[in-house]
Amino acid sequence: MFSKVKDFVNSKVKKSDHPQTVVRADQVEAQQQRIRQQERERAEKEYQQQHPEQTIQENLEVFEYKTNKLKKKLNIAIITVFDLIVLVFLILFFI
Repeated sequence: MFSKVKDFVNSKVKKSDHPQTVVRADQVEAQQQRIRQQERERAEKEYQQQHPEQTIQENLEVFEYKTNKLKKKLNIAIITVFDLIVLVFLILFFI
């Protein structure tokens, strides 16, 4: 009788020889994110090695885009400063 109860308890209680670890969902998500990031970086490096001329072209396009963006901002700043100078002279002239 006691052996049946002992067997029943042993079958229901988890064995301690199998370590049980609880991993939070955010840890699992972070690990998966790191794996995806590493895979993406590896794929990008592989692509750059296979297509060097295309990556050079992309770099030039990015450079041109950034310089055009800076040119627009500089033009706006110059026009604003010029307009403010004219405004100051007009105010001083009529006072």
